[in-house]
Amino acid sequence: MMMVRMTSTERLLIESKSKAAGMKPSEWCRKAAKVAKVIARFSPEEMSWFRTLSGLANNLNQLTHQAHVSGLFSLGIKCRTLLVQIESLLTKISNYDR
Repeated sequence: MMMVRMTSTERLLIESKSKAAGMKPSEWCRKAAKVAKVIARFSPEEMSWFRTLSGLANNLNQLTHQAHVSGLFSLGIKCRTLLVQIESLLTKISNYDR
């Protein structure tokens, strides 16, 4: 036995489709689950890019904080390097062909 949470709309949809197929909702769900093809929202490579981007964003936030403390000019080179890395990663993400 399995309990599944769903919205009222989803329940009505399943009940309607199962009735049209002449099945009970539980039977319809079992058959539908056997033939369903689920595609991952993001590939492992894309997830790695997002983790890297998150780390780079964190670094940028830390550099911004340092800039407020010690002055913007002293951090210019570090910021430029970080921005080049971020731009490169965003280009990879936007050009990634699924």
